[in-house]
Amino acid sequence: MKTLRPFAIVALASAGLLMLSACATPGAPPPARTVTDADAGPIELTRGQGLEIALPLNAGTGYAWRLDREAPAWILTGGSSRVTDAKMPGAPVTTLYSYHAAGSGKTDLSFTLKRPWEPDKPDDRKVVFQVKVR
Repeated sequence: MKTLRPFAIVALASAGLLMLSACATPGAPPPARTVTDADAGPIELTRGQGLEIALPLNAGTGYAWRLDREAPAWILTGGSSRVTDAKMPGAPVTTLYSYHAAGSGKTDLSFTLKRPWEPDKPDDRKVVFQVKVR
């Protein structure tokens, strides 16, 4: 039986390590980040990270959050929204907007709390998030 020479052993071991490293999956993105109207301002995300924006309102008042400025799809994807169920009539609920950081860049997400049938007014409540994806 032939024995392998030391350089052959090192070469085989190196090839095996290269194959394993090629199959390795990159680290998972950080967990999704949830922000509220109190967090308005700069928001930093990592590519692949989720973003959930939770905006409070009172059910039954006619007010709703309106998305004024949408993000480009190459920076943030998704943009789906839903309103949580009220525990009782007139109780607080939350409008949840869900996004996924798709690519590097900067964008603003702008929201206004208003009754949809009323004209825009200067004193309407506005919330803006300056999102940066790295």
